[in-house]
Amino acid sequence: MRCLESSQRGVALGRGRAAAPFRRVHSSVRLGVVRVATDDAALPGPQGAFVPGQEAEARQGIFNRIAPVYDELNNNLSFGQHWVWKQMTVKWSGAKPGGKALDVCCGSGDIAFLLSRAVGTKGEVTGLDFAAEMLEDASARQDEQRREGTAQGRANITWVQGDAMDLPFESASFDAATMGYGLRNVASIPTALKELHRVLRPGCAVAILDFNNCTDPIPDAMQAFFLEQLVVPAARRYGLAAEYEYLRPSIKRFPTGPEQVRLAREAGFAAARHYPIGFDLMGVLVATKGR
Repeated sequence: MRCLESSQRGVALGRGRAAAPFRRVHSSVRLGVVRVATDDAALPGPQGAFVPGQEAEARQGIFNRIAPVYDELNNNLSFGQHWVWKQMTVKWSGAKPGGKALDVCCGSGDIAFLLSRAVGTKGEVTGLDFAAEMLEDASARQDEQRREGTAQGRANITWVQGDAMDLPFESASFDAATMGYGLRNVASIPTALKELHRVLRPGCAVAILDFNNCTDPIPDAMQAFFLEQLVVPAARRYGLAAEYEYLRPSIKRFPTGPEQVRLAREAGFAAARHYPIGFDLMGVLVATKGR
């Protein structure tokens, strides 16, 4: 996996929107999955997405390719419910007016924009992602809101390209943190959690939203049906079936809620709790750093 170049520049989206500059941090992005006994190469998804040594580049490619339709598919396939889940995540993060908040794996910026509302014009938000196309989309969305004169456009948000397992920030520098659909994809979940713990100030929390690897057979069957019969066919119309076929096996290799709580405590968090939401299809891990 190539290192990210240290530079700051404006970029143009394929949709014809000019994107604001975002900061690239010189850091090797290490993305992967929790290992289980299986034939990695035979799993659904883009080639290499589950193969040790190949998954980093394959997964970065996934998120860059889906960026142009990511927001549209999220909204349509969740029937708009993803906004409810993201608002719950921001609330559980404890972000407050005037605070400094971090959104790791920010994608096209949904949660970062919600955080900006929570911290207000006197607060600061940093959105970090490893996929340049996603950050370009987030920057372009903010530019559009700025031209429209919305409060979102006036928000103090900085977009940074970097590694969730090697956050380019000083220790104890954020009052709140969020992570949406990212913990499932890192090569080392313990390392990512330790980094989140490191950059939070004492007494502050991170809220991590993702699909729930539910052990109850009924919600699990519902999730499988939703992904395989609705999400993948919808993505196929955009030529992205393989990218979305990746979701189901990645979820089944993701730690369950109780396992996430244990990992958070082992990473140093003083308290942790996992909240199943969306009929157990999704979950939010809330972990608080000790004072």
